[in-house]
Amino acid sequence: MLICHCNVITEKEIEQTIVGLLDEDPWQLIVPAKVYHAMRKRGRCCGCFPNVVETIIRV
Repeated sequence: MLICHCNVITEKEIEQTIVGLLDEDPWQLIVPAKVYHAMRKRGRCCGCFPNVVETIIRV
């Protein structure tokens, strides 16, 4: 499912990035900005951030 329309980022890509971040440090705080930074992207309209937060919670 497409989560970020501005950057064309899928839910699977976000999940993989979150898992990668948690593999590096399972105790770190994961926020949408950190996920986007790890993907070398920027939130443009930031309308997707609530969906990214839901994905972070689920993963």
